[in-house]
Amino acid sequence: MGFVDFKEIPSAKGGGTGQDAWALFAREFFAALHIDIEEGPDRGPDSGRDLVISEKRMGLLGSGQHRWLVSCKHLAHSNKSVSIRDESDILGRAKRFEAAGFIGFYSTIPSAELNRTLRSCRSEINVIVYDSALIERMLLSNPDLKQVFERFFPHSFEQYGKARHVPSMISDSFIGLCCNVCGRDLLKDREGVVALAQQLTDDKKIHIVDMYWACKGRCDRALEVAFEERGFITGWEDISDLSIPIVFMKWVITIMNSIRGGSHIFSDKAYEKFTEFTFAAAQLVVRETSDEERERIQSLRDIPGFLGGLGEWGPP
Repeated sequence: MGFVDFKEIPSAKGGGTGQDAWALFAREFFAALHIDIEEGPDRGPDSGRDLVISEKRMGLLGSGQHRWLVSCKHLAHSNKSVSIRDESDILGRAKRFEAAGFIGFYSTIPSAELNRTLRSCRSEINVIVYDSALIERMLLSNPDLKQVFERFFPHSFEQYGKARHVPSMISDSFIGLCCNVCGRDLLKDREGVVALAQQLTDDKKIHIVDMYWACKGRCDRALEVAFEERGFITGWEDISDLSIPIVFMKWVITIMNSIRGGSHIFSDKAYEKFTEFTFAAAQLVVRETSDEERERIQSLRDIPGFLGGLGEWGPP
């Protein structure tokens, strides 16, 4: 089962308040893709069309409008395929509206018989089928459709948002990242800090003697005090910030460059913990950056000296 529950849109049958919802969804779907809506949807006899849309096409010798007849069929509640009885006289309908193409916009899939009919129509007009899988893929991947997704499928949108923030399984099993004080899994809510315990020596190099991760507040403070009593200073990063892909990569590469350049010397214990943390935290970042995280990146750029400046960083 996919992320999008097409049953969130009411059935077109029965004359309820949501009987036009699927056609309205189709209109907003194409409008968000910057395609002109010429006709529909509306009530009453539609002469075989739900929408007529058009797109601009550019060519070497000029440009023009390509008109599409759109037929919307919402059968998700019955889970039936769209049959040939649901789509009669496709070529005649396209000709009636002077359309050069036909689009089937379906919340399920076309039947085998309808598929054969659509294939035969391709010799005379363009034919595209937006079935449930294609519509879902576009809702999940195209940023222009984000508001349409949220508006027509609010529950699916919420569940997808939560799923995107679940740590990814990048090995045979999930690697937890437990607070070094209370044992709480810091990856679950992306809350907590990771800190390097540093010591300055006469050789003017920074010696990283240890590393820890902990809940913000009491747990972090307890470890910070413990290291201070041993004469070490700690510098920390927010795990929620490190769950942003570009911030995570910048942090890792900055540390690796400091080791390679000789300015920082890691003890065996500290380096082992660094690799442990990096692998666990990577489960949060092997995915696309969300819109909310892009906004956070912009705010982090305004912090002087933050991780060396995100704006200036590039691969070495």
